[in-house]
Amino acid sequence: MTRRLVLPVLLLLAVSACGDKDTKLKVTGIEPERGDVDGGTYVRIKGNRFIDDGPRNAKVYFGSRQGTVVRFASDSELIVEAPGGSPNEKVDVLIIFDPGGQLKIKDGFTFVEKNDAGPSVQDLDISKPKK
Repeated sequence: MTRRLVLPVLLLLAVSACGDKDTKLKVTGIEPERGDVDGGTYVRIKGNRFIDDGPRNAKVYFGSRQGTVVRFASDSELIVEAPGGSPNEKVDVLIIFDPGGQLKIKDGFTFVEKNDAGPSVQDLDISKPKK
């Protein structure tokens, strides 16, 4: 009788180990972590289960200012255009999923002067002659 129980238990353990997929909605990071004080920086919010459970809407706040959700790039990536802010202002990033609740990245984003913000989309345009 013990022999009959061992096989199903081992099979269950093997399936559990292989199916290690995280089923919880979460945010794991933000890239870049800083952007232009005038706004317009495209930010990738990375995580898990953004759209796998079905269609979602999202609102993203950088401190008290709302960013513009561009699109869900995948189940693990949300693209947002950051609003503007004050120079050297570090803010929490709050993502409100509908349905799904809300998640926060504490001190996740810093507003900097344009020269410190990194390359822009225009900087990546290969059709422009180099100076």
